[in-house]
Amino acid sequence: MDNFTTKENIKNILEIAVNAPSGENSQPWRFEVEGNKIHIFNIPGRSHSLYIFEQKGTLIAHGALIENILITAPVFGYNATIVLLPDDTNYNFVATISLDEALSNKQEDEPLYPYIVKRATNRKSYRRTPLKKEQLEDLEHTANEIGEKGIVLIQDPKRMKDVAIAGSVYEQVMFSNRSIHNFFFEHISWTKKEEAKKKIGLYIKTLELPPFTHIVLKLLRHWAVMSLLNKLGAAKIIAKVNAAKYATASAMAVFTVKDNSLRDFIVAGRLMQRLWLKITKMGLSAQPIAGTLFFMHAITEGEADTF
Repeated sequence: MDNFTTKENIKNILEIAVNAPSGENSQPWRFEVEGNKIHIFNIPGRSHSLYIFEQKGTLIAHGALIENILITAPVFGYNATIVLLPDDTNYNFVATISLDEALSNKQEDEPLYPYIVKRATNRKSYRRTPLKKEQLEDLEHTANEIGEKGIVLIQDPKRMKDVAIAGSVYEQVMFSNRSIHNFFFEHISWTKKEEAKKKIGLYIKTLELPPFTHIVLKLLRHWAVMSLLNKLGAAKIIAKVNAAKYATASAMAVFTVKDNSLRDFIVAGRLMQRLWLKITKMGLSAQPIAGTLFFMHAITEGEADTF
């Protein structure tokens, strides 16, 4: 392979691949290119999120990034092979991806590739329209496509309601706990100018809230106000409203890991991204909910002081 061409192609592949989801848009990755190899490193200090215990949240983001690279490489004419966590002494060395001999024909019809840049969150209420049989079969087949397991699809309204209530515990904790409340509001950008300056966190409009809610949030960012309203049950009410919104979906996808290993969280990120791209390709929308899981993970590992 021509080294200059390979270098340019790798640059193009990575520019597309970084359109991967990451907590508060932290983009916690660094690349080193060695010939036809892409070495991917985690940047631990990139995110100080309370939701990212032992960097496992960032590894989910890395998994999504890796899946994007593996999808994109054939479009540029390469076979990609991956080695996860190649250095036992450096857990921030996430993966090495090798771009092998150029394929005879570029796979420009790679079905998920066009949706990498189109994938987005959708925090609006959903329409509970049953998924078609072929859609369900396609989604259920996702884990097999990368030789893994770990996706459970839920459609039963009662089970979905239970999962939605569990997921909304995050909001109740967030608005009841001073440390977590303050952390959340420190990472909100209220204007485009502020977002451009921070380059990390959540732009208020991406929360897709009604205009009047922006005014309410500006009041709630003051802990004294939030603490007073909590005496009237505000945090529980917010959680209940969000649980009802979550339960309006056509289906829920639960990603499971085997034993909480670093590798498992990278794989979970790959699964999440691949499923999300398929959902986007189908013309549907999705919204990840992970706060409760990461809070519980921290607590079970003995980091309960914050809570």
